[in-house]
Amino acid sequence: MVPLRFFDGDTVRSPQGDAWHRGLRSPSVWEQFPPAEQSALRSDDQMRALLREGAGPEWAFVPYLPSITGPLPGTACVTVREVRDLRLVPASGAVLYAARLGRTQSFLGNDQGVFTGGVPVRLRLADLRATLEGVLARRPSAKVTYHRFAGRAYARYATGSTLHTHVFLLTR
Repeated sequence: MVPLRFFDGDTVRSPQGDAWHRGLRSPSVWEQFPPAEQSALRSDDQMRALLREGAGPEWAFVPYLPSITGPLPGTACVTVREVRDLRLVPASGAVLYAARLGRTQSFLGNDQGVFTGGVPVRLRLADLRATLEGVLARRPSAKVTYHRFAGRAYARYATGSTLHTHVFLLTR
């Protein structure tokens, strides 16, 4: 899975436990943290090539997850029509990352939530639109945004005492 675009706050983890973070100290730059003896800065193109060619399924891409205390990044989509009119090209699909924030996590000071385990769900663009439309139709208090620059859509809604945040990462 190769993202269409990266965003500061994204992370890539290797099977050996190494982690590269985008925008850690400099915007748009990938840095290894904790720093290794021979760690080098990487560009988006280098990380894309690593994910495309050098990385197997054991490599993990973790998208930036916004805090619940702030607004979701991007432009708000408040109607189904706005979701239908989203310009998603040149993406060919999307990957869904789902996070949950429950009372226990919130009590312990977590202000983002935790991504649910398992392999991220791959979606066609039509499925992405249908999912976002469904969230708006079924959850009146839901927030849906599209961040074109970052190449991702966000949906946030509550069920009971659990807050759900979905990150839809556009892919090539």
